[in-house]
Amino acid sequence: MVKDRRLAGSRWLLPAVLVGLSGLSMAGVGCSCGNGASDVAVEDASGGDDGTNDVWPDDGPDVPEDAPPDEGADDRTAEDADAEIPEDREVWDGDADEGGDEFDADSLLPVGCRFVLPATGIFNGWSGRDSIDAGKFVWRWLDTRVRPSESVLMERDLSTGVDREVLRRSYPEMIEVPAVHAGSVVFFSEMVEGDEYSVEVFLVDLVSGTPTQLTSNSSADGYPKAGEDHVVYYSAYDSAGPGIVQEYRFFDLADRSEQVISDRPGGGGIEFSFDGNRWVAFRNNTTLYSFDLADPGAGRQVLAPYELYTLGLAFDRDTGVMVAAVDPTMPEDDYRLELWDVAAGTMTVLVDDPDWQAVPDVDGHVVVYEQMSTAGTELRIVDRETGAKRTVMPLDTYYGVGIWERWIAFNNVGRYGDSLIICDLVEAGYLDIELHVVPE
Repeated sequence: MVKDRRLAGSRWLLPAVLVGLSGLSMAGVGCSCGNGASDVAVEDASGGDDGTNDVWPDDGPDVPEDAPPDEGADDRTAEDADAEIPEDREVWDGDADEGGDEFDADSLLPVGCRFVLPATGIFNGWSGRDSIDAGKFVWRWLDTRVRPSESVLMERDLSTGVDREVLRRSYPEMIEVPAVHAGSVVFFSEMVEGDEYSVEVFLVDLVSGTPTQLTSNSSADGYPKAGEDHVVYYSAYDSAGPGIVQEYRFFDLADRSEQVISDRPGGGGIEFSFDGNRWVAFRNNTTLYSFDLADPGAGRQVLAPYELYTLGLAFDRDTGVMVAAVDPTMPEDDYRLELWDVAAGTMTVLVDDPDWQAVPDVDGHVVVYEQMSTAGTELRIVDRETGAKRTVMPLDTYYGVGIWERWIAFNNVGRYGDSLIICDLVEAGYLDIELHVVPE
Protein backbone atom coordinates (compact mmCIF):
# COMPACT_ATOMS: atom_id res chain seq x y z
CA MET A 1 0.00 0.00 0.00
CA VAL A 2 1.74 3.12 -1.23
CA LYS A 3 0.02 6.44 -1.51
CA ASP A 4 1.38 9.72 -2.82
CA ARG A 5 0.81 11.67 0.37
CA ARG A 6 2.50 14.90 -0.50
CA LEU A 7 2.36 15.44 -4.25
CA ALA A 8 -1.39 15.65 -4.81
CA GLY A 9 -2.23 19.04 -6.29
CA SER A 10 1.31 19.70 -7.47
CA ARG A 11 1.71 19.77 -11.25
CA TRP A 12 5.45 19.43 -11.69
CA LEU A 13 7.11 16.21 -10.52
CA LEU A 14 10.73 15.34 -11.11
CA PRO A 15 10.75 12.05 -13.08
CA ALA A 16 12.09 8.85 -11.63
CA VAL A 17 13.58 7.19 -14.65
CA LEU A 18 15.16 9.12 -17.46
CA VAL A 19 12.81 10.50 -20.10
CA GLY A 20 14.48 10.90 -23.46
CA LEU A 21 16.46 7.67 -23.37
CA SER A 22 13.54 5.45 -24.32
CA GLY A 23 10.57 7.67 -23.53
CA LEU A 24 10.38 6.31 -19.98
CA SER A 25 8.55 8.31 -17.35
CA MET A 26 10.25 9.54 -14.20
CA ALA A 27 7.09 10.96 -12.75
CA GLY A 28 7.21 8.81 -9.65
CA VAL A 29 10.34 10.23 -8.04
CA GLY A 30 8.62 13.53 -7.66
CA CYS A 31 10.54 15.87 -5.51
CA SER A 32 9.31 19.23 -6.37
CA CYS A 33 7.32 17.90 -3.56
CA GLY A 34 6.04 18.76 -0.19
CA ASN A 35 8.08 18.47 2.92
CA GLY A 36 10.03 15.41 2.14
CA ALA A 37 7.96 12.45 3.07
CA SER A 38 5.59 10.97 0.63
CA ASP A 39 5.31 7.28 -0.02
CA VAL A 40 5.94 7.42 -3.75
CA ALA A 41 5.64 4.53 -6.18
CA VAL A 42 7.70 4.54 -9.36
CA GLU A 43 5.41 5.08 -12.31
CA ASP A 44 5.56 3.74 -15.83
CA ALA A 45 5.15 5.78 -19.01
CA SER A 46 1.39 5.70 -18.67
CA GLY A 47 1.58 7.14 -15.18
CA GLY A 48 0.55 3.92 -13.45
CA ASP A 49 2.18 2.23 -10.46
CA ASP A 50 4.51 -0.51 -11.63
CA GLY A 51 3.84 -2.42 -8.45
CA THR A 52 7.33 -2.29 -6.97
CA ASN A 53 6.25 -0.10 -4.06
CA ASP A 54 9.51 1.80 -4.15
CA VAL A 55 9.99 4.28 -1.36
CA TRP A 56 12.52 7.04 -1.67
CA PRO A 57 14.85 7.95 1.18
CA ASP A 58 13.24 10.34 3.64
CA ASP A 59 9.88 9.73 2.07
CA GLY A 60 8.62 7.54 4.88
CA PRO A 61 8.36 3.78 5.14
CA ASP A 62 6.92 1.33 2.67
CA VAL A 63 3.78 0.73 4.70
CA PRO A 64 2.87 -2.91 5.38
CA GLU A 65 -0.69 -3.94 4.65
CA ASP A 66 -1.47 -4.41 8.33
CA ALA A 67 0.15 -1.20 9.51
CA PRO A 68 -1.93 1.48 11.25
CA PRO A 69 -3.06 4.30 9.00
CA ASP A 70 -1.17 7.55 8.89
CA GLU A 71 -4.09 9.74 9.82
CA GLY A 72 -4.69 12.87 7.79
CA ALA A 73 -1.86 12.31 5.33
CA ASP A 74 -3.44 10.47 2.41
CA ASP A 75 -4.70 12.20 -0.71
CA ARG A 76 -3.78 15.68 0.46
CA THR A 77 -3.92 18.70 -1.80
CA ALA A 78 -2.33 22.12 -1.53
CA GLU A 79 -5.70 23.50 -0.44
CA ASP A 80 -5.92 20.85 2.27
CA ALA A 81 -2.59 22.00 3.62
CA ASP A 82 -3.77 25.57 4.07
CA ALA A 83 -7.04 24.40 5.55
CA GLU A 84 -5.24 22.57 8.35
CA ILE A 85 -4.88 25.77 10.40
CA PRO A 86 -8.04 26.66 12.35
CA GLU A 87 -9.30 30.22 11.89
CA ASP A 88 -8.21 31.17 15.39
CA ARG A 89 -4.70 29.95 14.65
CA GLU A 90 -3.92 31.96 11.53
CA VAL A 91 -0.16 32.23 11.37
CA TRP A 92 1.71 35.33 10.28
CA ASP A 93 4.41 34.68 7.69
CA GLY A 94 6.70 37.34 9.14
CA ASP A 95 5.90 40.28 6.83
CA ALA A 96 3.62 42.88 8.39
CA ASP A 97 3.86 45.03 5.25
CA GLU A 98 1.89 42.40 3.36
CA GLY A 99 -1.05 42.38 5.69
CA GLY A 100 0.47 40.41 8.56
CA ASP A 101 -0.87 41.25 11.99
CA GLU A 102 2.49 40.61 13.64
CA PHE A 103 1.19 37.49 15.34
CA ASP A 104 3.98 35.42 16.90
CA ALA A 105 3.78 32.17 14.95
CA ASP A 106 6.28 30.43 17.21
CA SER A 107 3.91 30.84 20.17
CA LEU A 108 1.85 28.00 18.71
CA LEU A 109 4.72 25.54 19.11
CA PRO A 110 6.07 23.75 22.17
CA VAL A 111 8.86 25.45 24.10
CA GLY A 112 12.14 25.38 22.21
CA CYS A 113 10.53 24.93 18.77
CA ARG A 114 10.40 27.49 15.97
CA PHE A 115 9.08 27.68 12.44
CA VAL A 116 11.40 28.06 9.49
CA LEU A 117 9.83 30.96 7.63
CA PRO A 118 7.63 31.24 5.76
CA ALA A 119 5.86 29.88 8.78
CA THR A 120 3.10 27.91 7.10
CA GLY A 121 1.65 27.24 3.69
CA ILE A 122 4.98 25.97 2.38
CA PHE A 123 3.57 22.88 0.73
CA ASN A 124 6.46 23.44 -1.63
CA GLY A 125 9.08 23.25 1.14
CA TRP A 126 11.34 20.25 1.63
CA SER A 127 13.79 18.87 4.16
CA GLY A 128 14.77 15.42 5.31
CA ARG A 129 16.92 13.29 7.57
CA ASP A 130 20.08 14.31 5.70
CA SER A 131 19.27 18.02 5.89
CA ILE A 132 20.90 18.74 9.25
CA ASP A 133 24.60 18.39 10.10
CA ALA A 134 27.57 20.28 11.57
CA GLY A 135 25.49 23.16 12.92
CA LYS A 136 23.62 23.73 9.67
CA PHE A 137 20.07 23.00 8.56
CA VAL A 138 19.29 23.22 4.85
CA TRP A 139 16.01 23.11 2.99
CA ARG A 140 14.55 23.77 -0.43
CA TRP A 141 11.50 25.81 -1.32
CA LEU A 142 9.78 26.70 -4.57
CA ASP A 143 8.44 30.08 -5.58
CA THR A 144 4.97 28.62 -6.12
CA ARG A 145 3.16 25.34 -5.66
CA VAL A 146 1.92 25.09 -9.21
CA ARG A 147 4.21 25.54 -12.22
CA PRO A 148 7.27 26.64 -10.21
CA SER A 149 9.80 28.76 -12.02
CA GLU A 150 12.49 28.90 -9.33
CA SER A 151 13.79 26.77 -6.49
CA VAL A 152 15.88 28.13 -3.63
CA LEU A 153 18.38 26.38 -1.36
CA MET A 154 18.33 27.88 2.13
CA GLU A 155 20.67 27.47 5.10
CA ARG A 156 20.07 28.15 8.78
CA ASP A 157 22.96 28.53 11.21
CA LEU A 158 21.62 26.62 14.21
CA SER A 159 23.71 28.51 16.74
CA THR A 160 22.59 31.97 15.60
CA GLY A 161 19.20 31.21 14.01
CA VAL A 162 20.21 33.24 10.94
CA ASP A 163 18.76 32.12 7.61
CA ARG A 164 20.60 32.65 4.33
CA GLU A 165 19.87 31.98 0.68
CA VAL A 166 22.63 29.81 -0.77
CA LEU A 167 21.54 29.08 -4.33
CA ARG A 168 18.64 29.84 -6.66
CA ARG A 169 17.92 27.85 -9.82
CA SER A 170 15.34 28.31 -12.56
CA TYR A 171 12.98 25.74 -14.07
CA PRO A 172 13.59 23.08 -15.28
CA GLU A 173 16.93 22.94 -13.43
CA MET A 174 15.46 22.75 -9.94
CA ILE A 175 17.04 21.83 -6.60
CA GLU A 176 15.86 18.43 -5.40
CA VAL A 177 16.35 16.72 -2.01
CA PRO A 178 19.36 18.62 -0.63
CA ALA A 179 21.63 16.72 1.78
CA VAL A 180 24.26 18.51 3.85
CA HIS A 181 27.64 17.31 5.08
CA ALA A 182 29.99 19.70 6.86
CA GLY A 183 30.32 22.74 4.57
CA SER A 184 28.73 21.40 1.42
CA VAL A 185 25.36 20.28 0.09
CA VAL A 186 24.51 17.76 -2.61
CA PHE A 187 21.28 17.67 -4.57
CA PHE A 188 19.99 16.36 -7.87
CA SER A 189 18.46 18.26 -10.73
CA GLU A 190 16.73 17.76 -14.02
CA MET A 191 18.87 18.89 -16.96
CA VAL A 192 17.44 19.82 -20.34
CA GLU A 193 19.53 20.73 -23.39
CA GLY A 194 17.40 20.88 -26.51
CA ASP A 195 15.79 17.47 -26.83
CA GLU A 196 18.28 15.88 -24.44
CA TYR A 197 17.08 15.16 -20.95
CA SER A 198 18.96 13.85 -17.94
CA VAL A 199 19.03 13.94 -14.15
CA GLU A 200 22.39 14.67 -12.53
CA VAL A 201 23.97 15.11 -9.10
CA PHE A 202 25.42 18.46 -8.01
CA LEU A 203 27.56 19.65 -5.11
CA VAL A 204 27.42 23.21 -3.80
CA ASP A 205 29.76 24.90 -1.35
CA LEU A 206 27.75 26.61 1.38
CA VAL A 207 30.13 29.56 1.60
CA SER A 208 30.43 30.42 -2.07
CA GLY A 209 27.07 29.07 -3.22
CA THR A 210 28.77 27.81 -6.38
CA PRO A 211 27.36 24.51 -7.69
CA THR A 212 29.54 21.86 -9.35
CA GLN A 213 27.98 19.18 -11.53
CA LEU A 214 29.33 15.79 -10.45
CA THR A 215 27.64 13.22 -12.68
CA SER A 216 27.23 13.59 -16.41
CA ASN A 217 25.86 10.43 -17.92
CA SER A 218 22.82 8.79 -19.43
CA SER A 219 21.53 7.66 -16.05
CA ALA A 220 18.92 9.17 -13.79
CA ASP A 221 21.09 10.00 -10.79
CA GLY A 222 19.23 10.98 -7.63
CA TYR A 223 18.99 11.17 -3.87
CA PRO A 224 22.69 11.78 -3.18
CA LYS A 225 24.23 11.67 0.29
CA ALA A 226 27.36 13.72 0.85
CA GLY A 227 30.63 12.79 2.55
CA GLU A 228 34.22 13.88 3.01
CA ASP A 229 35.62 12.17 -0.07
CA HIS A 230 32.60 10.51 -1.71
CA VAL A 231 29.01 11.10 -2.67
CA VAL A 232 26.69 8.08 -2.60
CA TYR A 233 23.56 8.06 -4.76
CA TYR A 234 20.91 5.97 -6.49
CA SER A 235 20.97 5.56 -10.27
CA ALA A 236 18.57 4.16 -12.88
CA TYR A 237 19.01 3.76 -16.62
CA ASP A 238 17.79 1.82 -19.65
CA SER A 239 19.15 -1.69 -20.01
CA ALA A 240 20.01 -3.36 -23.31
CA GLY A 241 16.97 -5.56 -22.83
CA PRO A 242 13.58 -4.81 -21.29
CA GLY A 243 13.32 -2.93 -18.04
CA ILE A 244 15.43 -0.49 -16.08
CA VAL A 245 18.80 -1.10 -14.43
CA GLN A 246 18.83 0.25 -10.88
CA GLU A 247 22.05 0.65 -8.90
CA TYR A 248 23.60 2.19 -5.84
CA ARG A 249 26.74 4.11 -6.84
CA PHE A 250 29.41 6.37 -5.40
CA PHE A 251 31.26 9.35 -6.87
CA ASP A 252 34.91 9.72 -5.85
CA LEU A 253 35.57 13.42 -5.31
CA ALA A 254 39.34 12.94 -5.72
CA ASP A 255 39.47 11.26 -9.12
CA ARG A 256 35.93 12.14 -10.22
CA SER A 257 35.11 8.54 -11.06
CA GLU A 258 31.69 6.91 -10.75
CA GLN A 259 31.63 3.36 -9.45
CA VAL A 260 28.90 0.84 -8.76
CA ILE A 261 28.28 -0.29 -5.20
CA SER A 262 25.57 -2.80 -5.98
CA ASP A 263 22.74 -3.53 -8.31
CA ARG A 264 19.33 -2.86 -6.86
CA PRO A 265 16.79 -5.51 -7.94
CA GLY A 266 13.23 -4.41 -8.52
CA GLY A 267 10.81 -4.80 -5.67
CA GLY A 268 11.14 -3.68 -2.09
CA GLY A 269 11.98 -0.19 -0.93
CA ILE A 270 14.93 1.92 -2.01
CA GLU A 271 16.74 2.43 1.27
CA PHE A 272 20.37 3.37 1.87
CA SER A 273 22.51 5.45 4.19
CA PHE A 274 26.09 6.77 4.22
CA ASP A 275 28.18 7.67 7.27
CA GLY A 276 30.01 10.35 5.30
CA ASN A 277 33.38 8.66 5.57
CA ARG A 278 33.56 4.94 4.95
CA TRP A 279 30.44 2.86 5.37
CA VAL A 280 27.35 2.54 3.20
CA ALA A 281 24.39 0.42 4.28
CA PHE A 282 21.49 -0.51 2.04
CA ARG A 283 18.66 -3.00 1.65
CA ASN A 284 17.97 -5.07 -1.45
CA ASN A 285 14.63 -6.81 -1.16
CA THR A 286 14.84 -8.46 2.30
CA THR A 287 18.64 -8.42 2.76
CA LEU A 288 20.60 -5.73 4.60
CA TYR A 289 24.09 -5.14 3.18
CA SER A 290 27.14 -3.02 4.00
CA PHE A 291 29.78 -1.63 1.64
CA ASP A 292 33.23 -0.39 2.67
CA LEU A 293 34.42 2.58 0.60
CA ALA A 294 37.92 2.00 2.01
CA ASP A 295 37.91 -1.41 0.31
CA PRO A 296 35.52 -1.20 -2.64
CA GLY A 297 37.01 -4.30 -4.24
CA ALA A 298 35.54 -6.43 -1.46
CA GLY A 299 32.07 -5.67 -2.78
CA ARG A 300 28.89 -5.72 -0.78
CA GLN A 301 28.70 -7.79 2.40
CA VAL A 302 25.61 -9.24 4.06
CA LEU A 303 25.12 -7.33 7.30
CA ALA A 304 22.01 -8.85 8.89
CA PRO A 305 21.90 -12.67 9.00
CA TYR A 306 18.11 -12.71 8.67
CA GLU A 307 15.50 -11.38 6.31
CA LEU A 308 13.96 -8.02 7.14
CA TYR A 309 12.24 -4.97 5.79
CA THR A 310 13.66 -1.58 6.68
CA LEU A 311 11.63 1.50 7.48
CA GLY A 312 14.66 3.78 7.63
CA LEU A 313 18.47 3.65 7.97
CA ALA A 314 20.67 6.43 9.38
CA PHE A 315 24.29 6.77 10.52
CA ASP A 316 25.78 8.84 13.29
CA ARG A 317 28.51 10.45 11.21
CA ASP A 318 30.83 10.94 14.18
CA THR A 319 30.80 7.39 15.53
CA GLY A 320 29.72 5.28 12.57
CA VAL A 321 26.89 3.76 14.60
CA MET A 322 23.85 3.03 12.44
CA VAL A 323 20.21 2.91 13.54
CA ALA A 324 17.79 0.83 11.52
CA ALA A 325 14.01 0.73 11.79
CA VAL A 326 13.19 -2.82 10.79
CA ASP A 327 10.43 -5.36 10.50
CA PRO A 328 12.01 -8.83 10.54
CA THR A 329 10.07 -11.25 8.39
CA MET A 330 10.04 -13.65 11.35
CA PRO A 331 8.49 -13.18 13.83
CA GLU A 332 5.84 -11.19 12.06
CA ASP A 333 5.02 -7.63 13.12
CA ASP A 334 8.06 -7.32 15.34
CA TYR A 335 8.81 -3.70 14.45
CA ARG A 336 11.86 -2.39 16.30
CA LEU A 337 14.87 -0.07 16.26
CA GLU A 338 18.25 -1.76 15.92
CA LEU A 339 21.70 -0.27 16.57
CA TRP A 340 24.45 -1.60 14.32
CA ASP A 341 28.22 -1.43 14.64
CA VAL A 342 28.70 -1.89 10.92
CA ALA A 343 32.47 -2.39 11.10
CA ALA A 344 32.08 -5.20 13.63
CA GLY A 345 28.84 -6.51 12.17
CA THR A 346 27.14 -6.55 15.59
CA MET A 347 23.63 -5.46 16.54
CA THR A 348 21.68 -4.57 19.67
CA VAL A 349 17.95 -3.91 19.88
CA LEU A 350 17.25 -0.37 21.08
CA VAL A 351 13.43 -0.12 20.96
CA ASP A 352 10.95 -2.97 20.65
CA ASP A 353 7.60 -1.36 21.44
CA PRO A 354 4.23 -2.86 20.44
CA ASP A 355 3.61 -0.09 17.91
CA TRP A 356 5.93 0.38 14.98
CA GLN A 357 8.94 2.65 14.62
CA ALA A 358 10.05 4.36 11.42
CA VAL A 359 12.43 6.83 9.72
CA PRO A 360 14.93 7.28 12.56
CA ASP A 361 18.00 9.49 12.73
CA VAL A 362 20.84 9.39 15.24
CA ASP A 363 23.47 11.75 16.61
CA GLY A 364 25.53 11.25 19.73
CA HIS A 365 23.51 9.66 22.52
CA VAL A 366 20.13 10.26 20.95
CA VAL A 367 17.94 8.59 18.33
CA VAL A 368 14.86 10.44 17.05
CA TYR A 369 12.12 8.47 15.32
CA GLU A 370 8.46 8.28 14.45
CA GLN A 371 6.34 6.07 16.70
CA MET A 372 3.21 5.05 14.82
CA SER A 373 -0.02 3.54 16.09
CA THR A 374 -3.67 3.47 15.14
CA ALA A 375 -4.01 6.76 17.04
CA GLY A 376 -1.47 8.56 14.87
CA THR A 377 2.23 9.44 14.82
CA GLU A 378 4.44 10.94 17.51
CA LEU A 379 8.02 12.13 17.32
CA ARG A 380 10.05 10.45 20.05
CA ILE A 381 13.64 10.39 21.22
CA VAL A 382 15.49 7.61 22.99
CA ASP A 383 18.92 7.65 24.65
CA ARG A 384 20.90 4.81 23.14
CA GLU A 385 23.01 4.52 26.29
CA THR A 386 20.47 4.90 29.08
CA GLY A 387 17.31 3.81 27.26
CA ALA A 388 15.39 6.87 28.50
CA LYS A 389 12.55 7.90 26.15
CA ARG A 390 10.57 11.08 25.62
CA THR A 391 7.77 12.15 23.32
CA VAL A 392 8.84 15.49 21.84
CA MET A 393 5.92 16.20 19.49
CA PRO A 394 2.30 15.08 19.98
CA LEU A 395 0.12 12.91 17.75
CA ASP A 396 0.09 14.45 14.28
CA THR A 397 1.69 13.91 10.87
CA TYR A 398 5.46 14.32 10.56
CA TYR A 399 8.05 13.67 7.87
CA GLY A 400 11.79 13.52 7.41
CA VAL A 401 12.97 14.24 10.96
CA GLY A 402 16.72 14.74 11.41
CA ILE A 403 18.91 15.38 14.46
CA TRP A 404 22.23 17.06 15.12
CA GLU A 405 23.43 17.58 18.69
CA ARG A 406 20.60 19.44 20.50
CA TRP A 407 18.47 20.24 17.44
CA ILE A 408 15.88 18.30 15.50
CA ALA A 409 14.32 19.51 12.23
CA PHE A 410 11.24 18.07 10.60
CA ASN A 411 8.15 18.65 8.48
CA ASN A 412 4.68 18.87 9.99
CA VAL A 413 1.40 18.61 8.13
CA GLY A 414 -1.41 19.03 10.61
CA ARG A 415 -2.09 21.30 13.53
CA TYR A 416 0.58 23.79 12.46
CA GLY A 417 -0.42 23.88 8.83
CA ASP A 418 2.24 22.75 6.37
CA SER A 419 5.48 23.70 8.03
CA LEU A 420 9.18 23.17 8.57
CA ILE A 421 10.02 23.23 12.28
CA ILE A 422 13.26 23.25 14.29
CA CYS A 423 13.38 22.35 18.00
CA ASP A 424 16.17 22.95 20.50
CA LEU A 425 15.81 19.87 22.73
CA VAL A 426 17.91 21.38 25.54
CA GLU A 427 15.78 24.53 25.64
CA ALA A 428 12.70 22.31 25.54
CA GLY A 429 13.97 20.34 28.55
CA TYR A 430 14.22 16.99 26.77
CA LEU A 431 18.04 16.85 26.80
CA ASP A 432 20.48 17.84 29.55
CA ILE A 433 23.62 19.84 28.90
CA GLU A 434 25.52 16.62 28.14
CA LEU A 435 22.88 15.82 25.51
CA HIS A 436 21.42 12.81 27.29
CA VAL A 437 17.66 12.30 27.30
CA VAL A 438 16.07 13.65 30.48
CA PRO A 439 13.68 10.98 31.84
CA GLU A 440 10.04 12.00 32.35
